[in-house]
Amino acid sequence: MAEDVLVIGAGPAGIASAYSLQKAGISYKVVDRADEIATTWNSLYPSLKLNTTRFFSHLPERKFPLSYGLFPSGKQYHRYLVNYARDYTLNIHLGVSVDRVYPEGDGWRVESSEGSEWYPAVISATGRFGSKVQPTLPGEDTFTGRIMHANEYLGPGPFAGQQVMVVGNGPSGVDIATELGRADTQKPVLLSQRTGVVLRPRYPWGLPKHLWMIIGDYLPDVISKPLMNKILSLKFTHLDEIGIKTPTAAESSAAGGTRGADLIKVVKAGQVISVDGPDYFDGDTVVLDDDTRVQPDVVILATGYRPVLWNYLEIDAEANDQGWPKRIDEPDDTYYLGKRQIVGYPGLYLVGVYYQGKGAMYNFNVEAAEAVEEIKAHLEHVKSRHKSILA
Repeated sequence: MAEDVLVIGAGPAGIASAYSLQKAGISYKVVDRADEIATTWNSLYPSLKLNTTRFFSHLPERKFPLSYGLFPSGKQYHRYLVNYARDYTLNIHLGVSVDRVYPEGDGWRVESSEGSEWYPAVISATGRFGSKVQPTLPGEDTFTGRIMHANEYLGPGPFAGQQVMVVGNGPSGVDIATELGRADTQKPVLLSQRTGVVLRPRYPWGLPKHLWMIIGDYLPDVISKPLMNKILSLKFTHLDEIGIKTPTAAESSAAGGTRGADLIKVVKAGQVISVDGPDYFDGDTVVLDDDTRVQPDVVILATGYRPVLWNYLEIDAEANDQGWPKRIDEPDDTYYLGKRQIVGYPGLYLVGVYYQGKGAMYNFNVEAAEAVEEIKAHLEHVKSRHKSILA
């Protein structure tokens, strides 16, 4: 007999879900198509560090080793997750690809490389970084250089002596351009951005944001709320004066944001040059939105990802502007910590969605606990219904 709950995805959201299910005494199984736990975190560029501090980014009952510092690296985080899953003996099956998940009766039919099985409840915890967004630009089939997505970038070594253009205004684009510029083994890096970038200090007023959050928890609301609003609003200004493209007021809501002054340093040193977004390719040339023509050897598209769940989930559900199916009572204009069940689909839950506030890693734990509480009630309903049918 199958377990009561199938968790799809063995990354941090899936591991947090497994921990909460195990603690609640609910039978479960976690599956992942990769051959290792949290494979995304072991395949990202080596210089990647968490944007959230050690204070809130750990899983339940186990803090990070002190040697990881304030902002653990992606590699450290991967090692931490592997050890956590092993030490808590979580029921994880690797190398299992999920092909279809669709409603059947009071539960869900799951077709995978292990076969076809029915579950009363399913948690989708496959996250947003396994299905890349790679837009097609006019003329790219004529481009004589190389076009790649940021998920293929593993460090500056292969780009020695080359002109690289990084497209994207989010943290990955800024991180990759900065790392390549620092390597000083190729021509200046072109950072191509349509809406510009918002840079915020990694240590506002000398402390990391999360330490301010901890301080704020001990202060009365009349002080802590305006304090945190001010901390969250701090950003580097006058970036246009040194050549970093920044968003207009109309573009600000779509502009990428990242923390740290590293980009400022490499731009001042001439190692990174901020340019307009790409318009089209023309042989060995990329024509930018302002009609400037550049000739990169490599174009790295740091253009983001979309939720992986649409690769296997067969439902007709309303999605929000980030591509996630909406949950019960979810506001129209924001993610939220609250109900995990997808609207109109009892027994189907999302974990690993909310990236705001104290950060994604902290929120994964909260979301997993919320989902398990909802699953308890759902399982009681399903089991009582089956008993009444058999009576």
